[in-house]
Amino acid sequence: DDSDNDGSCDSDDLCTGNDTSGDTDSDGVCDDTDSCPLDANDDSDGDGSCDSDDICDGHDDSLDADGDSVADGCDVCHNGNDTVDTDSDGMPDDCDVDIALNVGNNLVSFYALPDAGLDVGEFFSGTTVYQVIGEGVSSVINNDGDWVGSLGDITADAGYWVRTEEASDLEVQGGVVGSVTYTLAEGSNLLSYPHATTQSLSDAIPAEAADATFAVVGQGLAALNIGSWVGSLADNATGGLRGGSGYWFTTTLEGFDTVDFEYNAPQAGEVRSEISNLSMPTTPEGFEYTQSTLQGFYFVEEATFDGVEISDGDWIVAYNENVVVGSWPWRGAYTTVPAMGYDGSEETIGYMENGQLPTFKLFKAEDGSLNDMTIVDNVDTWSNNGVTVVTLSGSTPVPTEITLNGSYPNPFNPSTNISFNIPAEMHVSLVIYDINGRMVTELVNGMRSADTYNVVWNANQNASGVYFVKLAAGNTVHTQKIMLIK
Repeated sequence: DDSDNDGSCDSDDLCTGNDTSGDTDSDGVCDDTDSCPLDANDDSDGDGSCDSDDICDGHDDSLDADGDSVADGCDVCHNGNDTVDTDSDGMPDDCDVDIALNVGNNLVSFYALPDAGLDVGEFFSGTTVYQVIGEGVSSVINNDGDWVGSLGDITADAGYWVRTEEASDLEVQGGVVGSVTYTLAEGSNLLSYPHATTQSLSDAIPAEAADATFAVVGQGLAALNIGSWVGSLADNATGGLRGGSGYWFTTTLEGFDTVDFEYNAPQAGEVRSEISNLSMPTTPEGFEYTQSTLQGFYFVEEATFDGVEISDGDWIVAYNENVVVGSWPWRGAYTTVPAMGYDGSEETIGYMENGQLPTFKLFKAEDGSLNDMTIVDNVDTWSNNGVTVVTLSGSTPVPTEITLNGSYPNPFNPSTNISFNIPAEMHVSLVIYDINGRMVTELVNGMRSADTYNVVWNANQNASGVYFVKLAAGNTVHTQKIMLIK
């Protein structure tokens, strides 16, 4: 008759259970006995959650191998964190390599790669990259537009120098490369960094690798292992291993042919730092240099001028004869000054070559003076990826006469450094005239004490042509012809 006591004969029941509770999902099971009253299919994927409550439809919500709170079946970035998408492009950071390429040379690596291995031509197809240099291998686009050379596939464990003729954004989307095993050999090893998240060297590099590595070199940056990491690559503003960057590990292996290691993984929940967000110092005009694929570094342990440690805001500038090859602001002990080498490109003509030794000057931002610095002890000559600790010392030169020392570079575009000497306190005027004798700009007009001065003229707003520098100091006048070529 009415076995469920719902006031309706069993033969007239609309659903299994108490008809008065209804059958919301019309599945023939009354709501009072329906484990999924809002879902006719109940739990079709067998994950213990009603389909109406499923976060990941058709997949087991409880399976989350990468621990990002997104079920594996709904992961966009497998083995990565789907919840972080810094650039809001629909691809989570861990599977989205975004690198801001500068004109010229960029030291890069990839923490995400397409599943299928791609050779260098396929990988960089449609980009502005025209040459790629790996450890002992390279490939370049020839005049026919074909890639030629010894570099084959782009791999997860390697770093690469990539050259481009214009600034551009390089985006690579693919699967997380995950844990990568690296093999360190004696000498220099060009490695990737396989994580999107920035880590300090001490956090990222495990003990077995740190013990074998005495220097890590990045793009224009380096760190030295003296029991702790020091240098520009260990500095809070410029340091750390960053997603999208490649690094040279320089090793000394005692009693081992090789050392294998994996980087320590970043802590869960950390967010990546874009490579373009590096807080690099702004180089003063006249001391810029081109990033080369060949670079050495001088770690200035101590620098004094007139017996006093140089000041924050001062810059140490490296020269090869009269060519600026590197510069870096004083950051205290182990300030890291790069010295770029000649890599065969036109932009690096005059840069360092093996066996040469750079000279150093101190640019004092307070008064604009440029002063010679002396290397106190004998040091090793320059070599690619070489790291050298130096002590520098200098003193104020006392000029004996008024001189206009010349301009460098000359010809120039768009700025040139004009140096002059004053032997005693006097009124100084430094003026630029065009070829018709019209004053273009007045760079100095006032009293100056005895010293050597360096003044930068930025002619970015001026037309190409011949100009004249006129120095008037006391009763002395000097002129020099300079040429702006755009």
